[in-house]
Amino acid sequence: MAATVAVVIGSLRKQAWSRKVATEIIHRAQGKLNCHILEIGDLPLYNEDLDAQPPLEWKRFRTGIDASDAVLFVTPEYNRSVPGVLKNALDIGSRPGNQNHWSGKPAAVVSQTPYKLGAFGANHALRQTFVFLDMPVLQQPEMYIGTVGDKFDSAGKLTDSDTGKLLDAFIAAFAGWIARAAKPESFPDFMKRRDSVATAYVNGDGSPLDSIITRTDPATFLSPGGDAVTGAAVVANRYKADAAHFTKGSTSKLEVLQSANGQLGFWTGIQHAEVKMQGKEGAIPMSLRVTEVFRLEGGHWHLIHRHADMGTSK
Repeated sequence: MAATVAVVIGSLRKQAWSRKVATEIIHRAQGKLNCHILEIGDLPLYNEDLDAQPPLEWKRFRTGIDASDAVLFVTPEYNRSVPGVLKNALDIGSRPGNQNHWSGKPAAVVSQTPYKLGAFGANHALRQTFVFLDMPVLQQPEMYIGTVGDKFDSAGKLTDSDTGKLLDAFIAAFAGWIARAAKPESFPDFMKRRDSVATAYVNGDGSPLDSIITRTDPATFLSPGGDAVTGAAVVANRYKADAAHFTKGSTSKLEVLQSANGQLGFWTGIQHAEVKMQGKEGAIPMSLRVTEVFRLEGGHWHLIHRHADMGTSK
């Protein structure tokens, strides 16, 4: 199974060269790596005072790291170092104390600049942080892209074939590095964070769930409404659409009654929730009877089947 890779972009500009490079890599990596962009632009500045009640954006970001097998950083260089927004994301992912979400995640860096040096300073400043963050980093091939503005057309399409060949070699090397360096996630550890994924979902944030959904068939979803959805892509789109019905202020707690794992893991139990729906007043109490099945893909667990039906309201 292809590994799941969180792509972290070190620039917030809509037309950033880093985003164009990241998009090109994601396209070229299809079938080799399951890449998804983990956005950092909405992250409040790290403040230790907020650790007791972390912002929802922090929770979403940390869950996204946890759900990924590896992390790819694509960044420009600011003042011979990394952009402040990227440093903030690194700090948030490493906290609170003794909860470093980056630890053990294989990493790689692509740096770019409109100038000639390929953002060498940012590339190596970022690599320095990996020592403390405990991230094994791909050493070769190093990926510096200089004069990046000459390599893309006005529509954001890569036009330089030599750079394309370098990216293909880099992707192949990174996929091999992940396979060697990634540590399989234990099912009990995965279940410890499944609650936070469910809580984010009923608050209208489907991205943490999206990061643990399989992208490989077969996949199924039997909804509380009684309909059945099949196919990995269709199921993923359904989860995303359903998340939009919820709004902030909802709560969720999973009551696990039975679980087991091997190459496949499952749990059965009850999801207790107080949900707020778009366009409706007040919270709606509900209890769902749930069975979920997960498959170990690239060292991490991914949801392949969910069956939920309405139980008794609280």
